[in-house]
Amino acid sequence: MDSETLSILREAVRTSLRNETIERAIGRTVRRRDLDFSRYLQIMNDLRDLAKERKTTPDAVARSLAEEKCEDD
Repeated sequence: MDSETLSILREAVRTSLRNETIERAIGRTVRRRDLDFSRYLQIMNDLRDLAKERKTTPDAVARSLAEEKCEDD
């Protein structure tokens, strides 16, 4: 994933509300950054593909990627 996508994921994970899905948090982050809906779709498709590969949920993949990115900083 590119650095902008990882930045969006990290912000979405950090600002997600209690019991909120990552899809909703990413949608809010994308809107806050004035990005297009197509960007949201691209991110969610990437997350779903990774989740399918790893046999887990998009929420778990997003949190994992956000943590990896934080460790790199």
